[in-house]
Amino acid sequence: MSHYNKGAAAERELMKILEADGFSMARVAGSGSNPLPCPDMIAMKKTKKYAIECKSWKGAHLVLSKEQMDEIANWSENAGIDFLIAWRMPRKKWFFLNQKDFNKTDKNFLISAKKAKEIGLTLNSILNGGVF
Repeated sequence: MSHYNKGAAAERELMKILEADGFSMARVAGSGSNPLPCPDMIAMKKTKKYAIECKSWKGAHLVLSKEQMDEIANWSENAGIDFLIAWRMPRKKWFFLNQKDFNKTDKNFLISAKKAKEIGLTLNSILNGGVF
């Protein structure tokens, strides 16, 4: 399965789960290739609103470019909704992270899988109103 197909499948999986929990959902297909910055999906309920960047990655670290992280964080701030990074690890569950959870370098934001498992919110936590 190509990286795009794997990522799109993970996005659709998460979208269905959140929609089943009562979120209104919008997925931005091709968000990574869109010339305007935007998150992969938007999830909204009356009391919860999230801009979500989805990653399906099996590596020991998740790395996002400074440019990508800053663009989506700015988009979310402008829209007035919380920004989450949702990391789906193979044969594991989803972990939801905040920008501040990542270590910042000159060019990237990165987090280890170990740290993400320790501090990331689980899907159940997000569905039950967990906040950062």
